[in-house]
Amino acid sequence: MRNPLLKCLIFPIAGLLVSIPLKSQISISAFIDAGENNVSRGPYVKTSILGDIQFSGSTLEAGSVANIRYSGHKIISGASLSFGHQFYIKKFSLEVAGFYLANPFSDLIHESDWGILLKSGQKHFQYMAGFAFRTYKITREAMNKYDIEANTSLHENWNLVYQLGYSVKPANNKWNIGLSVTNFDHFLINQETNPMIYISGHYKISSELTLFSEAWYKNAGAFNLYANYFGFFIRTGMIWKLNLKK
Repeated sequence: MRNPLLKCLIFPIAGLLVSIPLKSQISISAFIDAGENNVSRGPYVKTSILGDIQFSGSTLEAGSVANIRYSGHKIISGASLSFGHQFYIKKFSLEVAGFYLANPFSDLIHESDWGILLKSGQKHFQYMAGFAFRTYKITREAMNKYDIEANTSLHENWNLVYQLGYSVKPANNKWNIGLSVTNFDHFLINQETNPMIYISGHYKISSELTLFSEAWYKNAGAFNLYANYFGFFIRTGMIWKLNLKK
């Protein structure tokens, strides 16, 4: 299978279906992003869905994002797959996760990222750090069209991935508001010097259903001498949880 996006969609779905233990928790997140940036040629709207299974301290997650309104012609613009396991060092919680992202953003070039993350948190703070390996690959269509025979891919190794977040209430509170700085989103990894800042809030309607909203701001070169505006978007969605028991 030559298309990395198809791999990332088919294999995660198959894995989610065959690996559901008799006792586990399933979460489904669905949300819409609406915003604009310097390359979107006007406002854009995207919709995403993420599904994960939690069992025995492990989490398997897969998702995809689709363009509803965008200047590009790609409908499915990204997919993700991750697997993590949580363990404790005394009372300190730590999760180790591996991930793969596929971003076929054009017919000429596809991007893929894979890496490893360490996640942790305290009562009000959340931390994440890790490394990612990015590949830009010229598609077979572009190779045939422009007679390209060599240097069809470009690799970026050991890209830093990070997140630092603060929330007003503890994580399990019925409602919460938080502020985070990161270069990682569900289907995107920015350069280290281009962090994104977002304000988030959620409200638990019940133990199964949670509504949430986020406001994201993107700039270019925040750690350089000058930082420029790049874009913003608003994210709104819901999380539905289902417990499976023996």
